[in-house]
Amino acid sequence: MKRSKRIGRVAAAVTAVAAVAVAGPAAVHYGPEPAAAAERPRPATGQLLSARAIPNLDPVLAAVSARADRITYRSRSLDGRDIVVSGALLTPKGRAPKQGWPVVSWAHGSSGIIDACAPSTAPDQDGKVDLFGYGGFLAQVLKAGYAVAATDYEGLGTEGEHPYIVADSEGRGVIDAVRAAAQADPAVSKSYFAVGHSQGGQAAIAAGELARTYGAGLDFRGTVGLAPVTDVGQAYSYGSPGPVDRGFYLLALHGLKTVHPELQYDQYLGKQALALLPKAMQECTDRIWTDFNQDLGAQLNDFQFTPQTPAAALHLQDWLDGQTVPRVRASAPMLLLQGDQDPSIKKAVTRQAVRNAGAEAEFRLYPGDDHYAVLGPCSAGGAADDVVAWLDRHRRE
Repeated sequence: MKRSKRIGRVAAAVTAVAAVAVAGPAAVHYGPEPAAAAERPRPATGQLLSARAIPNLDPVLAAVSARADRITYRSRSLDGRDIVVSGALLTPKGRAPKQGWPVVSWAHGSSGIIDACAPSTAPDQDGKVDLFGYGGFLAQVLKAGYAVAATDYEGLGTEGEHPYIVADSEGRGVIDAVRAAAQADPAVSKSYFAVGHSQGGQAAIAAGELARTYGAGLDFRGTVGLAPVTDVGQAYSYGSPGPVDRGFYLLALHGLKTVHPELQYDQYLGKQALALLPKAMQECTDRIWTDFNQDLGAQLNDFQFTPQTPAAALHLQDWLDGQTVPRVRASAPMLLLQGDQDPSIKKAVTRQAVRNAGAEAEFRLYPGDDHYAVLGPCSAGGAADDVVAWLDRHRRE
């Protein structure tokens, strides 16, 4: 599958306004005292806030979708704040089964960290929304009779920072998208699979690990990771990424800083790489790929992307390892798959992730496929048909 180019930028959709009232010593209150903030009920995670039709949907997706909405819903940050997350809901054409459409909660690969990179709104080169180049794969999922709930993740398309490559933040977005989808359409069930590519593979695995706790009340059926990021430290060589991943390493440092505010960029980057950081943080994947991985980043020596002190190296190892998945044995079926020509994801690392997940997990390797070709149909050497067959099998179990 060839990735689509991105154009344009989308402004953030959510603005928070706070009002503070100050009363003097002689202030008189009429009626009952307002409840203390701690006593007020918190909004439920996954609560649907809005659902509006996507007006410029890619024709490949439009041809197989009964509805295609951009949704916003409530979720919760890792530090406990109530947040708003955006995403997309697409449902198949035809009559829903008695139990409702089962859901593929889709987790996208790296798109960037600014709102313009949110897949539910980011246009391709033709001005159409194809969920950041995943339209062909998701069309096959829809044709097979699955609703698609596609989170943008925390901080992409809504207020706040995007905790890039932070597993549990991503996993919460995946789970709450299912809750929101079931509220948006009565034909959508609460039975779901977590399915993702690259960064989204990490998100899907994290969602599976959170299914029994954070995802309580839903019917989790299994996990699929296509070319998944599993061992995060290995993915970035613990601070010495090869040219193919240098731009994404800059984003990973930003993501780690959202949960480790003590991180100082100049301890993990040389002066030349540090100067590139602001630009990388304002670009989406395709520009990061061309401008950093294939151009500027490739021109710099390894030292520019290496922790600058032994202490910094130790911190980085711990922080990256803290985002590695799986962290526990799988409690539901899991399928991890990739191409044997993937320049970013090492097949030995994915095999080890399957071993770590235990007997519920399996691994499949696709000869000749790179990081993106694995998303194509089997007729083109990809894995999409095999994924659908796997979903169908575990949907009935």
